[in-house]
Amino acid sequence: MRPLPLFMATSLRSADQVVRALALLALTLGSGSTAGFAQSPRPETPLVVEAEIELVSLTAVVHDSAGKPIHGLTAADVLVLEDARPQQLTYFREASGASDEKIPLSVVLVLDASGSMKHNLHFLQEAALRFVDKLESVDTALVVQFNESIKGSADFTGDPERLEQFVEAMQAWGGTSLYDAVHYGLERIRDKPGRKAIIVFSDGDDTTSSVFTEQGVIDYARSAEATVYCVAIRGMSLLAHSPRGFLKRVAAETGGSYFSPDRVGDLIKVFSLIADELHNHYVLAYKPQRAPDGTWRETTLRLLRKDLKNVTLRVRKGYFAVKRRPARGRP
Repeated sequence: MRPLPLFMATSLRSADQVVRALALLALTLGSGSTAGFAQSPRPETPLVVEAEIELVSLTAVVHDSAGKPIHGLTAADVLVLEDARPQQLTYFREASGASDEKIPLSVVLVLDASGSMKHNLHFLQEAALRFVDKLESVDTALVVQFNESIKGSADFTGDPERLEQFVEAMQAWGGTSLYDAVHYGLERIRDKPGRKAIIVFSDGDDTTSSVFTEQGVIDYARSAEATVYCVAIRGMSLLAHSPRGFLKRVAAETGGSYFSPDRVGDLIKVFSLIADELHNHYVLAYKPQRAPDGTWRETTLRLLRKDLKNVTLRVRKGYFAVKRRPARGRP
């Protein structure tokens, strides 16, 4: 019997709480433990985590026709729709800005270390190291390496040297538990305040996941409030299949992007593009007009400024408006 998909929706109760949570993250950047890699748990039955949606947060990417980020927008320049109904923004802020105004970013690097990566692992490691170098002082990251098993660094850290140690310790062997690894990354980042992103790299289709299915991970990603960026290349093995279908879907559902470079040597350029986008977008939030009822709600974003033409807008496609479960022992 296949495991049931997990559904989670996280929220903050007010715009003030958003700001307080971000400030708390900034104060605790240096407190994380990073002692090596922690083996991922293998639950027999997935947990269902539910929380009432009182404030929906979105990360919005806004590019011009040349693919460059558009800066300087205000809340009056955009319109958020939930199931085609206009919503009133309670929070709007550009991620870039003065150093004392930057919004903290949490990132999980989910990196394929399966046997087919044996001859190309150094390209991936170099790309990941360049990405780490682009992290800003308020950012933290976590490294997850996967093959037929999954190992994640003990905690998020903003120390570049420790992140480099995790990346350089990767070794290529075994099969590819892609679905389990992506789900693990989502679990690790789901409770982080502020902006959240996952970067997934794989060179082959899933061959050894034992806990989660493709659809189960897609469903979980749709409600985890993290933007997922996916990079896929074809592995060295003649039997390797492309993970493009799954990676394209999970990126599209969460407002991220999918990349498929022709050469493994292009990974540095791709990871740099992702790093630049993560520091050049907008964070916004609104309180839904309807009470939570367990349904899927579609979110879209429109630009109201008439002077901007051929603009690309990207946000996650929606969320699950799930009611909170009562705590045990309480009515």
